[in-house]
Amino acid sequence: MTNTRIYKKGESDFFKNIAAVAKRFKGKGGGPESESAVNAMKEDVKDGFVWFWSDNSDVSNLVARSAKYILEMTDYGETVSVKMDKKGFRSCCHAFKVSNEEE
Repeated sequence: MTNTRIYKKGESDFFKNIAAVAKRFKGKGGGPESESAVNAMKEDVKDGFVWFWSDNSDVSNLVARSAKYILEMTDYGETVSVKMDKKGFRSCCHAFKVSNEEE
């Protein structure tokens, strides 16, 4: 049985708790199967949020850059899911660099 913890914005110590999770993931590279993912399902975006999952230092980076947009964080121990306000999300396409070169 895992010790899953859910932190919701508005609860006491919310920012302190997500900072503690971020600290635990700081510098964590993960193994060859490590991953981070963003899910911007159309209905969720319409409802005002997107999801982010990770098992590496991307958790720390997200908290450092966008803590005020985090609505909820679920800490599964080795992985984390984050419900983000859509106001803090550009789009999935903005994850890629712009290139003016043709292959």
